[in-house]
Amino acid sequence: MTPGQIRLQAGETTAAVDPAAGGRLTSLVIGGQEIVVQHGSDTFHWGSFPMAPWVGRLRHGRLDVDGRTVQLPVNAGPHALHGLVTEQTWTVTRADEHSAELFVELGHGEDPWPWPCRVQQSVSLAEDRLDFRLSVTSEQPMPADIGWHPWFLRDLTTATGTVSAQLDVCSAQIYLNDADGIPNGELGDAPPPPWDFCFVGLTRPPAVRWPGLLELTVDSDCDHWVLYDREPAGLCVEPWTGPPNSLNWPRANIVTPDDPLEATMLWSWRNLGT
Repeated sequence: MTPGQIRLQAGETTAAVDPAAGGRLTSLVIGGQEIVVQHGSDTFHWGSFPMAPWVGRLRHGRLDVDGRTVQLPVNAGPHALHGLVTEQTWTVTRADEHSAELFVELGHGEDPWPWPCRVQQSVSLAEDRLDFRLSVTSEQPMPADIGWHPWFLRDLTTATGTVSAQLDVCSAQIYLNDADGIPNGELGDAPPPPWDFCFVGLTRPPAVRWPGLLELTVDSDCDHWVLYDREPAGLCVEPWTGPPNSLNWPRANIVTPDDPLEATMLWSWRNLGT
């Protein structure tokens, strides 16, 4: 752990959250095994980080709402990726051995987001589960989506060798992508892996399984899931409240002072060893 990180412990299970690194989960150790990618090529390739006030790609960083165009900073080719909180320092409001609560504010001063709002999250650890809660509240109506981007290690090393992860996903449809890798609004059947798609209609929570060692299920009240397994370092199982570029869709989520946007994510696991 680096200075400033919050260490959580429940029995022999430990986790760490770094407020200075976008409020992300930087570690989860289960049965002596680290299962979260701890280093990456950039801020989007490690840990498990919350996303707000949008998720995935926002086309060309443009947000068109109520006849108004907002230009947001691009950070992934021509697009704006994963919101505005991944590199922010979050403020800790409470932390103890088992849980932590943090927040970050947007829309103040020179911040590019034009609506003052607050993003809050909590993380709570037990021996066999990790609970996450995320919300955004706003002082005035604004579009928003939120979600998480976990990176699970593809390979775990044991005394007898390396165990590679498998994704267990039930049959579902995907949003078909256009040439920019952004959903075009149409749904289709999921092709064989590797994947980088937004899934809908999952009939059970997806799971990451390291055969003979560990199975971790990701559950959420979100109804959109991005599954990504195109890199050797890790697998991503990402619950979102909407698809990429959703803030420009006619049915975008609108947050008001009386109606915050909230989401939950639960990781639960079981030992597959003998």
